[in-house]
Amino acid sequence: MVALGAATIGFTGYSMFFGPGNLYPKSVRKLLREGGMAYLRPKDKQDLPKAIECYTKALAELDELGTNDSKHAPDAPHITGLIARIASVYSEMGDLDMVVKMYKDLLHRILGDKGMEDPKTQVRKLLDDKLPKNERENIIRALGCANKLAEAYEKRGERAERRSIALPDMKQASSADSLEASRWYQWCLQVVMLTYQNHFNHLQLEQGKPVTNTPSFDPETLPRYFSVDVVTSLLYNAATFFANHSQIDLAQPLLERALDLMRRGADGKQESVCRSSVLMSHLANANVMKKDLVAAEKWSIEGLQLAKKFPENAECLNSFVALTYDLGAVYEAAGKYNSARVQYRQAAEIAGDMGDDGAVKLTQDALSRISKAA
Repeated sequence: MVALGAATIGFTGYSMFFGPGNLYPKSVRKLLREGGMAYLRPKDKQDLPKAIECYTKALAELDELGTNDSKHAPDAPHITGLIARIASVYSEMGDLDMVVKMYKDLLHRILGDKGMEDPKTQVRKLLDDKLPKNERENIIRALGCANKLAEAYEKRGERAERRSIALPDMKQASSADSLEASRWYQWCLQVVMLTYQNHFNHLQLEQGKPVTNTPSFDPETLPRYFSVDVVTSLLYNAATFFANHSQIDLAQPLLERALDLMRRGADGKQESVCRSSVLMSHLANANVMKKDLVAAEKWSIEGLQLAKKFPENAECLNSFVALTYDLGAVYEAAGKYNSARVQYRQAAEIAGDMGDDGAVKLTQDALSRISKAA
């Protein structure tokens, strides 16, 4: 059974920002301004090498100052924010080797070797009520950076996989990058899930309730320093990685927990409704791949009910196509070819209007397939 690539979503949750301008010496401000003029403009007018040159010089100057001035310590937010900016520029240049290098540098500045190796060190810090606010914020920044590092390894692995068709030696590089991506996604998951579970059980004990192995995933029970957007972003990103690597049994519970945090769009707000529909498209897709037709049909129908509420929203529209296709796959597998044909045609029509050539081809292939089978 072939599943349409599930809808994507705008879950990011992680941002890095430069500090206030007065934190930087005059010479650094000049470099940052020049770097911004080269980078922060329309793509056809960007000068990315120039931006890298300016930002790198600024970082070197700040690091030199930091040897004698604690205000410019290596893990200061206005410096790690600059490193994240440099990584973003390299990402736009397609230089994934440097993206990986910059994010690892950023993580090392905040976590050190031990923190990068053992996520439990960060869990213990986050659970310490006496932890200074700036240290807690730095750990949250590190969490976002670790997620970005995992994404960079994932992209580099995918690129190596494509190249391995012509260059077999690239296969080993692809596997190594996939392992690193998996490691960092799991690092993030451990930090969030162990912190959340300990925090949740503390609340349970305060209320005279028994502790549990799994928290409720009610957004009201999250620690105050974890936003719903950050946690759902992490769960979603890790789930899509595992699903893309045929680890559906790892992906599915992460998607379900993210959906719980979104309360399945129960608030009726466009953002939560459409994001919930996207999560359901991934769950439908996962169950199509597992050939669990009952679950796939359930998620498809529930997701479609949400996606229909905001047809002008890009996330709702993308998930509507994916969910319609998945419902067609369910009917096809059950031998209900007429019902499958209706779903595939509807998905093809909307995908065509959207200009999604990949989805159009998949639906056309599906229609051809059931015509031969009927």
